[in-house]
Amino acid sequence: MSVDLEEILGRELHDVASGLHVPPMPALPREEPRTAPRHRTGMLVAAVIILVVAAAVAIEAIGGGSRELDPAPPVPTPGQSQSDAISTAVPATPYVLGERLYVGGKEVLGNWWSVQSGPEAWLAHRAHDGWWWGTGTKPHRIGDDLIGSTAISPSGRYVAEVLGMSGEGDLTGFDTRPGGEGLSGTPIQLGDPSQGNPVYLRAVTDDGRVIAQGQASSVLWRPLVDGGTVDLSETAPDQWVLGNTPAGLVVTDGVDGPAYLAEISDDGVLTRTGDLPDLDSWSVSPASTWLAWTPAGSLAGEVEGVSTLQLQTVGGTARTSLAAPRGWLFQALRWSWEDDDHLVSVLVRDDGSSDQRLARCSASAGRCVLVASS
Repeated sequence: MSVDLEEILGRELHDVASGLHVPPMPALPREEPRTAPRHRTGMLVAAVIILVVAAAVAIEAIGGGSRELDPAPPVPTPGQSQSDAISTAVPATPYVLGERLYVGGKEVLGNWWSVQSGPEAWLAHRAHDGWWWGTGTKPHRIGDDLIGSTAISPSGRYVAEVLGMSGEGDLTGFDTRPGGEGLSGTPIQLGDPSQGNPVYLRAVTDDGRVIAQGQASSVLWRPLVDGGTVDLSETAPDQWVLGNTPAGLVVTDGVDGPAYLAEISDDGVLTRTGDLPDLDSWSVSPASTWLAWTPAGSLAGEVEGVSTLQLQTVGGTARTSLAAPRGWLFQALRWSWEDDDHLVSVLVRDDGSSDQRLARCSASAGRCVLVASS
């Protein structure tokens, strides 16, 4: 349409211009040169005005008298980048790269296998040396006894652990805030892992509820209420807690049932609060806006990484995906949210080489960039 309009307008302007008569300048006496009379300039200006008016008439005629002007481009919101730039600075969230743990961009002494974190603290597995936690670069060992399993609440406010591997053990934990106290403890039957019936610490919530489940026992411990326990095999029969997120607990009905979001009461009742896709991993942003996940079966076997992460709002109203930078894969289960828009992931080469990098992905921009690692 724009091409046709230009052609028609050009012809109309040409016809108008060719029909104008501009009188020639009169001969001026040679002996008394002077400037052209002011009325000649006025005639030239009038000719230009006629051309402009004619062009406007032509446009109005072409549009049938009803064509509206195109709207002006939107004015950028102050502080909003029109290029959706993603920072390549060192991530603030804790991460492990090449068995090196970094917190706030600084290395924590030792060799490390994995790290989990919330805004208030981190929990990490030190190579051949048990579980440690911290709020900065100084690590603190969790107990001197054998730790069966651990968990950190979504905010990082509480850490809980199972002391012991089989038989009778203890549930315990502590508050990570400055001046925080221990959560005391309670005995628990841990089963026998060698017989295939271990009991694991499944979750600790931001209000201090602790959940441990297995074939030998299924328990809700309430250290901040009365220190007592609730038998979940009675209050939530055949409901299994897989983990915790800022949006709630991840639960299944039966061992192989589909996962969904739920909340738990002090009475041990699990109430469904939202649906989840058919997934085998999940990570929810701090304000419960975004869910990053991988489809069921995508991490089965010895999969080292995936080329894409699925992304959707927690309510499921919007869905997209994030692609790893070219030549790289998102390393399996090594991604976490830096804030409510940015996700940070360790990357591995898609050709099987041993190189590792970091990527920062923006949920709002829908893309990822390589970033500095230290």
